[in-house]
Amino acid sequence: MKKTPEEIAADLADIARRRRKRPEPDLSPAAGGDRQVQGLLSRLQRLRASGTLPQYDYAALKRQYEQQANAEVRQAQQEARQKRTERLLAQADLNPDWIFANMDRDDPALGHHIDTAHHFINAFDHWEQKGGAAILIYGDFGTGKSTLAGAIAHELIRQHQKSVIFQQWASVVDRLFFGVIEDQESRNQYRRALEEVDLLILDEVAANRARLAESQSSFLGHLLRRRRNLSKSVIIITNHDPQALHRAVGDFCFEAIKAFHPVDLALHGPSRRPDIGDYRS
Repeated sequence: MKKTPEEIAADLADIARRRRKRPEPDLSPAAGGDRQVQGLLSRLQRLRASGTLPQYDYAALKRQYEQQANAEVRQAQQEARQKRTERLLAQADLNPDWIFANMDRDDPALGHHIDTAHHFINAFDHWEQKGGAAILIYGDFGTGKSTLAGAIAHELIRQHQKSVIFQQWASVVDRLFFGVIEDQESRNQYRRALEEVDLLILDEVAANRARLAESQSSFLGHLLRRRRNLSKSVIIITNHDPQALHRAVGDFCFEAIKAFHPVDLALHGPSRRPDIGDYRS
């Protein structure tokens, strides 16, 4: 039987009403995620109801995770410290044999000086707050002056992460006065490093010279005054006793040394260097 237009319209309206009542499935990713969460919660509820859900000590887990995180932080800190130590040692350019372990503490000429060196190291941060400190190490060649200063440097680098420059005075003069460093900006950087490094060690100052050239003496005096103003410490090594050093460097420079109120360490006795051969003709 053929439907009238009115009946066909009524049928279409009824279909439309049924479609509006039937919810369409949500195919979005969020809906899928919600279903997964609901499924997981349902599974946990079933496990809990069956008594097979593991029991966790959340306080213990928190401590375990914190300990692991702290261990990782300590490991990173140790690696960073090791890298900085290696960089500082390369900058200082020290003889690796210049360490306290290679010095004879039972040697009557060395024992007291080794103790004094350790006091200087332990109080290094204090001296930085008090305008810096100075040690004047003097004595004959081969008596252990450079070794003692180098041992101090090694300890300050490894234990206290201090920056050190260890230079023979002749090397400083060559770099700044005789063109070993040709570029002016590089010379300026080197001069600033001499002024600002935590510990400057100058070896063989005025070695075997009755008097330094005026330009060298003036530069050394200004360098020491600059370090004093910056509260930076210095070690001076020479084969002159204080009176002979005064004559060699002049009043201006010697007064700059005295401003630090230096500790004098006199190393005497026979050469402590190992025998390197027989040079008798």
